[in-house]
Amino acid sequence: MTADRILKSEPDWFGAAQALVEGLQGQPSLDRRVDVLERVCTDLGDALYPGFAKLLAAVAHFGEPDVKALVADTLAQALLTARLPAARVPAWGAGGFSSPFQGLGGVGGPLLSNSRKVGPLEFLCVWLVRDIADAPLDAEAFETAATYLLDIDKLRADAADPTEGLHNAQSRRLIEILAERWSAGDPPAEVARAVARAAQADRGRFGLPLR
Repeated sequence: MTADRILKSEPDWFGAAQALVEGLQGQPSLDRRVDVLERVCTDLGDALYPGFAKLLAAVAHFGEPDVKALVADTLAQALLTARLPAARVPAWGAGGFSSPFQGLGGVGGPLLSNSRKVGPLEFLCVWLVRDIADAPLDAEAFETAATYLLDIDKLRADAADPTEGLHNAQSRRLIEILAERWSAGDPPAEVARAVARAAQADRGRFGLPLR
């Protein structure tokens, strides 16, 4: 299973990407392929959603053009049917707790009603400037992951309409920069680099990432 490969102490990203692609190729329709994406994301859960974002990046990194097209078409179908695999992230100003996803998985979690569903690219932008995962996301890791995700170009729609209530001023600005640079036709690596540099500049002014 793809999730099993990701849950290892040293994840096998190539193997996980290959397993995901094989799972998608074995389905008879786009909707069934979306089912596969949803199942992998559900198996990982909110706390390991960063692994799902990295898995998509691995597909873009290792995959041939036809493989990336397969994944892009599946993501496009997920977007069209409002089924893009997403994680629940505490809304900006919702308050902090020891783990950013604590209490969100069970019914009636303390911040369940004050969280937002967020897709892969938007998740990376928020993670870059907010403490929403077990480890911070540094600029180099962001550039790498965002470049690969932008290369699966259907995902850019995920960031075109920022989630209401999720962003602080910093992460909303990053989303705006991403959308503007992508619309201007900049290559994925340059878009990712511009967003990372903007985040670094903000960090210099405001200090450490915030919850």
